[in-house]
Amino acid sequence: MKDAINKASENGRYFANARQIMYAARPLVLEITRGEIWKDSAYFTQTLLKDYIEQYGGGEKIVWDARGHLIEPHTKKVIPLGGIDVLKYINDWNSKFDIYEDSIVPKGIKTVGPKLRYGGVLFIEKEGFSEILDDARIAERFDIAIMSTKGLPVGAACRLVSELAAGSKILVLHDFDLAGFKILQTLKCGTRLAPSTEITDIGLRIDDVLKLQSEVVDYKQCIDPKIYLRNCGATKEECDFLVEKQVFQKKWIGKRVELNAMTSKQLIDWLEQKLLDHGISKVIPDKATLSKAYQRASYCLTLQEEIELIKEEFDIEAVKIPKDLSKQVKKRIINSQLSWDKAVWNIVFGEK
Repeated sequence: MKDAINKASENGRYFANARQIMYAARPLVLEITRGEIWKDSAYFTQTLLKDYIEQYGGGEKIVWDARGHLIEPHTKKVIPLGGIDVLKYINDWNSKFDIYEDSIVPKGIKTVGPKLRYGGVLFIEKEGFSEILDDARIAERFDIAIMSTKGLPVGAACRLVSELAAGSKILVLHDFDLAGFKILQTLKCGTRLAPSTEITDIGLRIDDVLKLQSEVVDYKQCIDPKIYLRNCGATKEECDFLVEKQVFQKKWIGKRVELNAMTSKQLIDWLEQKLLDHGISKVIPDKATLSKAYQRASYCLTLQEEIELIKEEFDIEAVKIPKDLSKQVKKRIINSQLSWDKAVWNIVFGEK
């Protein structure tokens, strides 16, 4: 198990999700047992791997799928209930709490949506890779937004992709299987409530998977899956790989290759090259926007310098605290949606 974790995570350099570790472990298990023992993937990720972590774990960077989320009151911050997200959230509790902010003037320009912020969108057909991409700083290094879904995109996702496509390149990353091609086709054609979209398929395709592990697929349908695959743009070579033969009148079998078959390093290296190949690069606005941003930064610098002078001269201990401050705060927040700190702010500013 330790060897599999190290292989999937490049000896702890990257995060690795549970299924990547499964792919790294399976050849080792089959070699040791001479191909006789492999229960199933879910048993490995949900039982064996968790048993190992409980007994021998020591800070491995493992990503578990989120099974829900927590939303903070007032901040509206969303915390997915996956292992690494919960760990990061807990670690944030222990970060330095300082009522007095070091800088009041924000450095960044507040943007809404893709304009001036990103020029591409990477749509991933499944969740569980966000931590890996975040750890490698893919979004920031390429100024690209990351989207992911569980299963086929719904109308809302297709509409968002369509709107984004007006000014951004849409790149789709998917498993090399029937489901992956279905997701690709859904995004291209849209749904009943969403228009079609011009997108770019970056894989997985046949040339990407030849050196990766494959899985056996039982299609459990009487219609040849190749028909739908060809309609989705799969080549004859890809169809022959994915659908090998019909074993019974109502049963076809074949192979598939998951994104998880790549280790984290393989995935990042492969993805970086794909993004470069498709011209995804950092956003640089036009001259007028850059000039305004420079003027704003100069203004903020002057403002911050003045604030620092005021902070040096301001006697914080001389501030007269109302004797009934606790009573005033309680009066404002009881039966209201205010938080205690917002109530204090309102009292000082004389707001109701």
